[in-house]
Amino acid sequence: GNRMFNWEFSTSVQHELMPRVGIDVGYFRRWFGNFMLTDNLATTAADYDPFSVVAPSDPRLPGGGGYVIEGLYDLNPAKVGVVDSYQTLSRKLGKEIEHWNGMDFTVDARLPNGTVLQGGISTGRTTTDDCEVRANSGNNPSPLYCRVQTAFLTQVKILGTYRVPRVDVQLAATFQSTPGPPISATRPFTNAEVAPSLGRNLSGGRSNVSVNMVAPGTLYGERSNQLDLRLSKMFRFGPTNRAGLNLDI
Repeated sequence: GNRMFNWEFSTSVQHELMPRVGIDVGYFRRWFGNFMLTDNLATTAADYDPFSVVAPSDPRLPGGGGYVIEGLYDLNPAKVGVVDSYQTLSRKLGKEIEHWNGMDFTVDARLPNGTVLQGGISTGRTTTDDCEVRANSGNNPSPLYCRVQTAFLTQVKILGTYRVPRVDVQLAATFQSTPGPPISATRPFTNAEVAPSLGRNLSGGRSNVSVNMVAPGTLYGERSNQLDLRLSKMFRFGPTNRAGLNLDI
């Protein structure tokens, strides 16, 4: 059937530096296909008129704002409401891709006195492209953000434990750092802001059109860093019974 599929290839290398120390490296690539598309056979790319808008000045925007956003299209008023929907595979109209490439690097060390050190880095990014499909379909042909390649999103995790032999106290710490959420900046632009570039009012009697002023995959929020600490003291009662007192921060 016309269903999304996912292929994955991985490779790993392990090397024993010491009897209890191991390193693992992996590379992963996933790609998807069989994309479905609902095409409007009653319209073509020629039925859409181009326009542009100017992002407002705002220190949160790239470069402080004030830049021109081009590649926007509005349907010709004569074609509003004219629909002949046809569902098909997008590859019949052009090339469409979605890829993910990533790498993992981990270290696992188990040393004397109950000492354990584990850590790793995981990173990857996604690439999508449906530019050809947009240009050849009867839907909005806007090339804006038709190809998106995210930044490498990297996660870091480190764990360590150590047992103090004489007092039977175990110290443990875990640190992890994860990427912040993606940031978008969608703003409604009024008909008065669009009309000078479009040369007419927005079709369908609309009073505004929403535009994302930040390219997907370019801006992210602050990273999340978390440190967990644990101090554990074991108390033994007889040969088989024991209890633990934990302090977590």
